[in-house]
Amino acid sequence: MKELRRTQFPRLRSAPPKQPLLPSIESLLKRTGLAISSEAVIEWANTIEGDLLTGYRRLLAIDQEIGGVGLYNVNRHDEEYFTGNYRIEFRPLFRPIQYVFTWVTDDDPVWNARRIVQDSCLHVEKAIKFRFTIPIDENTSLGVLLRRRSVIKELKPPFLGLLRRLNRVVYRTAKHSVEDLRIDAHRFTPADALAVYLICRWAGVVLLEPTGSFNDWKRPD
Repeated sequence: MKELRRTQFPRLRSAPPKQPLLPSIESLLKRTGLAISSEAVIEWANTIEGDLLTGYRRLLAIDQEIGGVGLYNVNRHDEEYFTGNYRIEFRPLFRPIQYVFTWVTDDDPVWNARRIVQDSCLHVEKAIKFRFTIPIDENTSLGVLLRRRSVIKELKPPFLGLLRRLNRVVYRTAKHSVEDLRIDAHRFTPADALAVYLICRWAGVVLLEPTGSFNDWKRPD
């Protein structure tokens, strides 16, 4: 029997972007109208890398100001575990935020930055499905959702344009890291990740506000 030979592939090397905050993400953050400067986001990211607890508390403060459901209230602590602070039918909607909690509080914010970006954008995708009563398990991408007539008709053009740019320049890049060997093209910095999270949290509140379901959030019985 001939000996099997393994194909040797070059080892992948990867490094985060040199810029602390990508201009495209900084631009999206400004368009939200949130009173958060890019300098503040970069400072929070640096704090989280050096002092996780202090940096996370700062993030929770602005997260709570945005309102709705976010890191500050999505979990409840039952004995030794964190569990979702919502009814089971809302799990697909807020599970991505719980994943963000996992990635933010992990020991490697640089490596987890892409995951934070992807799950933050996934919350927006699920929020659109909830708002427009699209089956949550329907395998439809955010880009396709944003081209639906019902979505175009109801969302204001500036907001719709922001979501489309978020999908085109951020979400697509975060999602397609596995298929592309140019892995550096899919890396984000911790500051990128925090900015995208705040953008998506704000967008989620805007999308879900008309439903009236989460404006005055209370722990389910």
